[in-house]
Amino acid sequence: MKKFISLLSLFAVSTLFAAPEWGSDYASMSAFQKSAGRSSYVKPVATYMGAVLNGSWVTGASIDKSLVFEAGMPFNIAFVSDEDRSYKFNGVEIPTIFGDKFEMELGGSKQLHNLSIFTLPYLQAGLSLFYTRLALRAMYFPSISQLKGYHLFGFGLQHSFGHFFVDKLPAPLKGLDVSLFFGYNSAYIGYTPEDWEGQLDLDFGTTHTALIIGYKPIKLVEVMLSLGYQTVSMDASGNMEEYDGNYKTGRTVNPDVSVDGRGGFRLGFEVVLSLGAFHPTVGINAGANTSLNANVLYFKQTLFELERTPSKDDPVNHVVHESEEGSN
Repeated sequence: MKKFISLLSLFAVSTLFAAPEWGSDYASMSAFQKSAGRSSYVKPVATYMGAVLNGSWVTGASIDKSLVFEAGMPFNIAFVSDEDRSYKFNGVEIPTIFGDKFEMELGGSKQLHNLSIFTLPYLQAGLSLFYTRLALRAMYFPSISQLKGYHLFGFGLQHSFGHFFVDKLPAPLKGLDVSLFFGYNSAYIGYTPEDWEGQLDLDFGTTHTALIIGYKPIKLVEVMLSLGYQTVSMDASGNMEEYDGNYKTGRTVNPDVSVDGRGGFRLGFEVVLSLGAFHPTVGINAGANTSLNANVLYFKQTLFELERTPSKDDPVNHVVHESEEGSN
């Protein structure tokens, strides 16, 4: 912290003489150390991991009593906000890792400053039965160049409550349903900049809890409104050493920062289509972050049909009773 305040003081004196520049790899990587006192510089990484992983969980508020299998490749596109390109420290606007140039190597990453959207791939599958749905998601990438691995595992649990009240609703509201959802993700990303040895390890944990209200104006379409709350945390670890060609520069980084990304309330509006087995879901999320749900590669198939037991007020029962009285 003292070192960082000294740098800022020096910056205040030398502003007229220093030219803005991008953050060096060392300046960017050292921000993952608690001792640097620059956790706000890397906080947006956690924020947008949470925005992406907490999306695209729900594919309908209504869940059948029948056994249904689902699978696909959902993805969520988060928009990088201008508020995540800088942060204030002692009244000074300082770039984050997504920010612009700044004095004394404290600028944003040259590779990331133009990033306007953030997304990650993952596969998802699930089963539903008796109005309850379990969804699992996963992804794995091996070490490729500077990326030293990416893997993800998550689960989601959802229960629909419409079967308790739908029979009591008037005909225009028969397509209404309400469900509760909880989802959790655990993800890992490893990274090593060029001309460095060792690696930066980032572990993420996210949660999303939501109330989903759905309405089917027609059988093939469901409109959903979700009200939820999301969280995301990031823990850094690893050991890194900088090289200049074949020679060590003597500068090392030992990542150990723990930071929570921006979470909070999440409002979603989505439209679900049921075109045979094809089951795309598209929509927008707002609140803690703004993102698009572009879950267009998703499929559902009923494996075993369970018929609903008609209630006493079911019109079908009335027809049966009337015919029986006529025959008597």
